Amino acid sequence: MNKIYLIAFLVLICSCSNPGPGYEFMPNMYRSPSLETYGQNSYFSDSLNARKPVKGTIARNYLSTFYYENSLEEYIRAGNEAVNPFEGSEENIEEGKKLYSMFCKHCHGEFGAGGGSINHPVYSAVPHYNDGKMLRRPNVPMNQLKAGHIFHSLTYGLNAMGPHSSQLSEEERWKIVLYVQELQNYSAE
Repeated sequence: MNKIYLIAFLVLICSCSNPGPGYEFMPNMYRSPSLETYGQNSYFSDSLNARKPVKGTIARNYLSTFYYENSLEEYIRAGNEAVNPFEGSEENIEEGKKLYSMFCKHCHGEFGAGGGSINHPVYSAVPHYNDGKMLRRPNVPMNQLKAGHIFHSLTYGLNAMGPHSSQLSEEERWKIVLYVQELQNYSAE
């Protein structure tokens, strides 16, 4: 029994007397090299091509047809200036309708008059696209919102509605705008 205590005491003394950091099994896993996005590095032979986005991806916050920031002033300016680059063809509107049914219908309802499948107090006052009375941000009724207003809301969100720019491409959002503009003229009477 005394031998066990003696061995334990010697191990304790020997382990405490070594001031070194000890041994690491895989040091590169503990301290991985830091690479700056546009900095020089030795890991890629062609460092410019190594950092190009994957084909088909869209750079964050890059829009080719919409140059407005997320603010009230820019929302109003977008309504006055932004133009939908897609024509209101039957095919584009039909595609917008399909996208609307996947991303919008659950809150805004089938005909844009609210009453979707989500029942929550926060979402109880979903705006009606064909409402001629309710005033919104640009001080016009919902049925007079322009394409830029709708696209801005889809991109950045508005009130309880979150932004949809991460779920929908720029082209898909413009096609939803075409369909919403059809709903603005719809009367459920």
